[in-house]
Parts: sequence; structure tokens; C-alpha cells
Amino acid sequence: MAALDYLKAYELEAEPMPGGRLYVWPAENLTDEARVWIRQHKAELLKELAPANSDKRLSWRVIRGGKPIATMVGRLMSPEEALAAARARWSDATAEP
Repeated sequence: MAALDYLKAYELEAEPMPGGRLYVWPAENLTDEARVWIRQHKAELLKELAPANSDKRLSWRVIRGGKPIATMVGRLMSPEEALAAARARWSDATAEP
């Protein structure tokens, strides 16, 4: 079973974070057994997550009229997710890394 499949069995999601950290949620599904397993298989999880998130970023610049007006910072977002988040507030905005 792949590492991510193991997390799915516990109804858990994971994202790689800067500095080789791993964010796993929701907290209410994390058992002691799952925590131990995650620590033991962290490198494998990060390796599996890397290709799936290669175009995702933690921060995106919001551009309007050719000028940066804001920076969105938070969870990993793909270019499509970042654009949707920017346009939810500014309909004419674009987003770039």
C-alpha cells in the first residue's frame, strides 16, 4: 500500500510544507497509531506528494491593471486555485508566483 493510501484509510489529507515539514489534517482523525506511522514514513509521504504538487505554491501575487496589489499567502494552491481565489475578490485580477 502506498503511503498516501494509508492516510486515505484514516480519512486524512496531507500537504508538504516548507522546510521538509508535513501538514496532515483533519486533526480529529489523527490517532496515536497514525501519528507514529506518519513520523516513520514522512520521507515517503513527502516523496509521493512532491510530483502531485509541483506547480503549487504557498504564495501568489495578485495583479490588477498590470500592477501587484496584494500577496495571497496560506495553503498550497495550484495556478488555477490561486486565480479563482484572486477573482473571488477582484474579478479582473490575475495571479502569479
